[in-house]
Amino acid sequence: MNKKLIWSVLAIVIIAVIISLVRKNASKGPSEVFTTEPIKIGAVLSLSGDAAPWGESSKNGIALAAKTINAAGGINGRMVEVVTEDDHTDGKTAVSAYNKLVNVDHVSGVIGSVFDFTTQPLLPLAETNHVALITPPNFRIPGSFDLGSQSFTMLINFDDMVRYYKAFLGQNKIKRLAIVHYTSTWGVEISKVMGEIMTSYGKPKPIEETYLHIGGNDFKTVILKLKSEGVDTVFFDMLGDDSVNFLKRSKELGFTPTMLTYTGALESFGQEKDKSLIENVAVVNWEITSPQFNALYQKEYGKPAGKSADKAFDALYVMATAIADSTSTADVASYIANHSFVTPNANITFTTDHTVNSTPVEIDIIKNGVPVPWK
Repeated sequence: MNKKLIWSVLAIVIIAVIISLVRKNASKGPSEVFTTEPIKIGAVLSLSGDAAPWGESSKNGIALAAKTINAAGGINGRMVEVVTEDDHTDGKTAVSAYNKLVNVDHVSGVIGSVFDFTTQPLLPLAETNHVALITPPNFRIPGSFDLGSQSFTMLINFDDMVRYYKAFLGQNKIKRLAIVHYTSTWGVEISKVMGEIMTSYGKPKPIEETYLHIGGNDFKTVILKLKSEGVDTVFFDMLGDDSVNFLKRSKELGFTPTMLTYTGALESFGQEKDKSLIENVAVVNWEITSPQFNALYQKEYGKPAGKSADKAFDALYVMATAIADSTSTADVASYIANHSFVTPNANITFTTDHTVNSTPVEIDIIKNGVPVPWK
């Protein structure tokens, strides 16, 4: 056989192999299309400013998920790469961070941000850019924090969470409720839902008191007003040192109502020596971490998980899986909406509202500085 014939036969064989591979890949589903490019995901997090403790916790959860996925060989053979931007707990900075991730870093999905007022500006951007957004620690609030076709949350509807207080508010000893809150969608919705609950029991609607700036508030005028109105129960929606200031000033002024709040509002008491200030405070707690995730987090960071680290962990798994199994960035949100996901922490399915199907929630009472489940 001469050389020309050998080369001709070899060329025919090579062409046949290439055609076979092309046909094989063309017949595969989206998740099977071969590529070694990393799954690139952006994260807009509050790593400085008032939300920094939550931002750092989310960052840890995301990093742990990426490490776990990559240690197992990635998803469909693709490693996960996370690009993080700090929004400084500021809405305008969050927008700049998101735009950089999408238009400069060319991520295929975004996780973030932390507080509602830093996340809300990102929701319309997700719609415009057709880039899926998952916000782990935020609730959907109908009419004020609505999720679009491209956005998802790792929590149940906010109203459903607030309604966990219904049985507690039904006690006869609670006659006059007040809500003191920072001017955010959270406080407004808490007032609305708790107002509905009080009305259903034939009790007066709550007195609503708002304030404009986080940190450094005195609350004396507010407290004296509530005291004069015969308020016996107060829900306080506060961050930073405001929770400490409010409870200290209440004690000084002899104002001793039943106090209600949520887990994050007590964050500042971690460094407070006088734990008696939070004795008997009723707390709605949605930061109930599974034993398996807590063990994983404790091993990696040497401390218990908290502040929605588990939800950020799950969000990374969901986003990475959806990107790996989608044919384009524009298809990722649709994939998330129509599939269930299994992570080392949980089984996750999204509702038609783009919230998760369930979130463990309970009412705790602080006893000797420790939360104890109510009833």
